[in-house]
Amino acid sequence: MPYLSWLESGQLRRYFLEDTSLLGRDPMLCQASSPGDSSVSRQHAMVGLSGDRWWIRDLESRNGTLLNGLPLPATGGSLEDLDELQLGNWKLTYTLSFPGLDGVNYIERVGDLFSEVRPEPAQALVLIRGLELLHRSTEVLLRMGTASAVLQGILSQAIKLLSADRGLVVMIRPDGSWHCVHSIGDAEEKIGMSHSVLDYVARHRIAVLSNSSMTDPRFQGTSLLELHRGALMCAPIEVDDVVQGMLYLDRADEGRPFTRFDLALFQAFVRQGALAHRHTQLAQRAIGQAELHGELLRLKTLNERLTNRTGEIFEVMASCLRWLQSYSEHVHGELTEAFRHEVDRLQSLVEEGIQEAVSEVPHEVPYSSSLDALQRLLEPAWSSLLKIRKASLNLESVPAGTVWMAGSLANQAVMGLVEPLFMEVCEGSSIPGQWVEDGGNWMLQLTFPSGVHSPSPDPWTLHGLQKTGIVWRWAEQCLSITFPRGVDTAPEQPAIPLLGLVTEEYELLGMFQSVAEAGQLAIFPLEEEPPLPPLPQFRYLVVDAKGTKDPVACIHVYRRHPSFYTAPILVVRAKEEISASLLAAGANDWLPEEFRWETLHHRLQVLKGHDELQRKALEAERFEVFRKMAGSLKHEINNPLAIISMQVELLQRKYPDEPKLAKIVEMVDRIRGLMQVLQKMREAAIEDYPDGSSIVKLS
Repeated sequence: MPYLSWLESGQLRRYFLEDTSLLGRDPMLCQASSPGDSSVSRQHAMVGLSGDRWWIRDLESRNGTLLNGLPLPATGGSLEDLDELQLGNWKLTYTLSFPGLDGVNYIERVGDLFSEVRPEPAQALVLIRGLELLHRSTEVLLRMGTASAVLQGILSQAIKLLSADRGLVVMIRPDGSWHCVHSIGDAEEKIGMSHSVLDYVARHRIAVLSNSSMTDPRFQGTSLLELHRGALMCAPIEVDDVVQGMLYLDRADEGRPFTRFDLALFQAFVRQGALAHRHTQLAQRAIGQAELHGELLRLKTLNERLTNRTGEIFEVMASCLRWLQSYSEHVHGELTEAFRHEVDRLQSLVEEGIQEAVSEVPHEVPYSSSLDALQRLLEPAWSSLLKIRKASLNLESVPAGTVWMAGSLANQAVMGLVEPLFMEVCEGSSIPGQWVEDGGNWMLQLTFPSGVHSPSPDPWTLHGLQKTGIVWRWAEQCLSITFPRGVDTAPEQPAIPLLGLVTEEYELLGMFQSVAEAGQLAIFPLEEEPPLPPLPQFRYLVVDAKGTKDPVACIHVYRRHPSFYTAPILVVRAKEEISASLLAAGANDWLPEEFRWETLHHRLQVLKGHDELQRKALEAERFEVFRKMAGSLKHEINNPLAIISMQVELLQRKYPDEPKLAKIVEMVDRIRGLMQVLQKMREAAIEDYPDGSSIVKLS
């Protein structure tokens, strides 16, 4: 914090060097100037920072520049504390501290404890007592378990150490603003704290003492007028050469001043406290990472054990299947083909399970296949299965064409979709099938007799159909299976649901990443202010109470945002005393400060279940409203319809040969049919599908 100072009309003038500055006579061109001094050139010299040293260079002035009474070399000279500069008749002093301090009431830039003790016997006792107090206070700090407790301990021990009446710990936010985290005495948030003192300490990164703050030339801030305090001290809390906060102490009695030794003791204590705070932060982070690493190792071991066990089971199944295959080779009869087909299909599924579970190698390679090859693979197997039910399959001739991803995975998925339906076919039934072109893709349509219910494919089959791009639909006893013709026509995979995370402490991302992967989610970092719409759909929103400035206000803002109006909101690391405010603001659930990732994963699953129940309840409510509306419409339309029908009947008797009247009668009958449909919608049952959708069964 270097300064240039000089006397002007008997008053000491000061200039703080922050960047390269010009010295001269012209105040419009120079940052520090001496107007009216003809011995000084308009732009006389320049002071700048070179590396970590300040230098002065003459700018070819008329009267030259002197450094400590000697002419300045052409290359300039480096500046040391208390150097004397002379530009013409203008004399300046370069200092590393604020110039003009008396060393008694206004003090800064003190040394360590040993350098501040005078060589007197009484001072040795003061030093020993100070070291004893410092040692005891440091022991107390080292026993603190959390970073917040260390800051609180720094404040309480500093007040005991220096017999202060009041104290504050002020931390600096990332945006440069500061906030009081702990206080002792009659201090409240932003009340009784001097902006001038805190800004000076944070700016100059130096511990200061003032026994008369109202007349201290360093501060001169209006915020001092409301303090009415006696002596004060303030020191920066630095970690890795970065000021993270300030510790402030003062005394109410003006007759109890602080001493230079007090400032040295205070400075040493704050430095040790900053180290303790840093070590506690690192220890907390290390413990958290160790717990997370241990949890990941546990899950990895569990996954390896389950994988190995699954592989062993598949190997045993493969051994049993080899016996069945050997037996099927010696079995004869009309049902042999169906038996061999199921054994071969089971064998292929077991092989794929071994590949995915043990080797983690994709067994399926997508490729293009002709329709003829696909039908030649499916038709014999299906015909042999239908023989068991004494039914038949009648597929029309295959058109020329190709489909994409019709490999073994696609074949197995289609078999898993269709073959359970064959087991419901009555004896003597015939199932016709045909290939049709639909929107650039090929569709296989199979028509089943009455009594066969809609397909309910298992999860593996659903996954296989989705992976291969095959789409199926059931309507009026007809199963339509659509195969993509090419890779460009295959449907896109659904996007991964998003987990919105609002926090400033991104050390938590490791835990949230594992939870997101377990729930098949993608993390989307968010700020406390939601971005402007449109936004993608979010499955959950997680708000970190300790990593946000105001979690309640944050939830309020997100709950009013259209993208998060119905999204479940979970608050983590929340204190119990604010839980009611969080829930009132719109949060669905909260977790305390200490929680494990399994708890987080479980809470998200619970919220998912609640969300699905609310969605189904809303759909049921909407459908019930629609049913009531259908009944009202039927009643309101039937009344005028009966009158129209009666009048048309009278007109037909009077004009029996008028063809337009017959057309009106036809339209009236059609409207009556639609009214019957509305009546059925009021009484019809709802049938759910495995994909979560539902239909209304009208017949």
